[in-house]
Amino acid sequence: MKLKDVAEEIITGVLTRRIVYDGDADSSLQEGKILVPKSINDGLIDHTLLQTSRLGKLVKEKFYTRKGDVIMKLSTPYDSCVIEKKEDEGLIVPSFSVIIRGIRAPYDPYFIMAFLSSKRAWSQIERSRSGRALSIISNESVSELELPSFCETEMKDISTRFRRYLEFRRLSAEIIGLEKERNDILFLGKEE
Repeated sequence: MKLKDVAEEIITGVLTRRIVYDGDADSSLQEGKILVPKSINDGLIDHTLLQTSRLGKLVKEKFYTRKGDVIMKLSTPYDSCVIEKKEDEGLIVPSFSVIIRGIRAPYDPYFIMAFLSSKRAWSQIERSRSGRALSIISNESVSELELPSFCETEMKDISTRFRRYLEFRRLSAEIIGLEKERNDILFLGKEE
């Protein structure tokens, strides 16, 4: 089964140069947060790396993140993330990413993301871009990815384990950050 067969839509994001206001600061324009590719890392969104821009044009609703979406970068390292938290909704998806929306049961976003992170998906991506100089893949290449066959119980297990793995990564990063902060406070407190 292909990825396009398990999702209602697979949409390339909006071309940001068409929507971002380029002129002088105009406080009357609406601001939007753009989910730039570098803000997606190892399955998580780093909100400190989101780009906030004034919008010169109305952005179609389909280009905003919604709960349950899987967002995948179309350039290496082809990371992806699941939109699950309220703070991750309503971000503008740029053209360097694809939105996988409306994933049908028994598939779910975490199973799709686990697949997209696997060597099997990566080898299919590499084959689809063979002979091309650019590392950017197309929406069509993502749509054509062939999903392996699993029973429903196996899919749920893969999904649950991948969700736990992402939570472990998030908590580990938080602990590392807090430990670094603690050391900074300790060592700065000893300055003479």
